[in-house]
Amino acid sequence: MAPIFLDARTSQNASVPNGINVATTASYVLWAQVGLTVTAADPSIPIRVEFNGIITLKLNPSASNFTNLIEIIVVRGTDPNSTPIYSGVETLVLNGSEFGPQEYTFAASDYDPPKGSGLLVYSVFVRNVTGNSESDVVRVGPESFNAIALGN
Repeated sequence: MAPIFLDARTSQNASVPNGINVATTASYVLWAQVGLTVTAADPSIPIRVEFNGIITLKLNPSASNFTNLIEIIVVRGTDPNSTPIYSGVETLVLNGSEFGPQEYTFAASDYDPPKGSGLLVYSVFVRNVTGNSESDVVRVGPESFNAIALGN
């Protein structure tokens, strides 16, 4: 049986390189959020949500930390403490050759999430785990998060 399309959404924060200049912090900061309508899903058949995203980061040449760990998390919900679906860490090292933007891409899926009210909300957060100085790593774009809900 072919998958049944339920909904797809994109959260586009910055379409072009250097379209934004947002410092990372030691606290989670929301950078993308989508709500998928799954009311048409057959209640007896599991659904799945597939997602992918890109965030582009730039290390400050005068960073106070030579190594910065940037965490990206995707949760089902609106709060960074909601149900985690994906987590990844990107290491940025100040070594003289990494002053340009660095893209971080990810893809994952959420199989058989609860249908609840018929709206599934996914949020993406970023934080600088190193967290010593907010000016060490900035988000510069492009930034985009895409999600699609399918009935299996």
